[in-house]
Amino acid sequence: MTLFTKKEKQVIIILIGVLIGGYGIKLYNQSNIYEGFNSISQKEKEKFKQIAENAFINPSKQSQNSKSTSEKDYKPTEEIININTAQKKVLIKLPNVGKVTAERIIKYRDDFGPFKTGTDLLKIKGIGKKTLNKILPKIIF
Repeated sequence: MTLFTKKEKQVIIILIGVLIGGYGIKLYNQSNIYEGFNSISQKEKEKFKQIAENAFINPSKQSQNSKSTSEKDYKPTEEIININTAQKKVLIKLPNVGKVTAERIIKYRDDFGPFKTGTDLLKIKGIGKKTLNKILPKIIF
């Protein structure tokens, strides 16, 4: 009396074969992991260590060398807003757009679909040509 039928035995043999084959492929891929890898020389290690020490251990020397970059030179980047996906709190960040206008933009977008051009925004009450000219550089569609 056998425990498995002939077809069940075939399925088990196939599964065992697939498992062994997959494990063999995994071992083969791991054996080639360091192929083409060149270790660095002692001289390169020392050079890297010196650069790291100069950058992190002695920051006062670094700040003396780079006086051209200071906090005064920092310019924050402007946020570009996707007009078709932005929520109300993000739309309010646009110039001359308040809560009501942001709600109108969302309502128009829900009713008529996404905006395709800047002139579509002129259809919204509260957005005229002047406001549109201020908004356009800060949005994408």
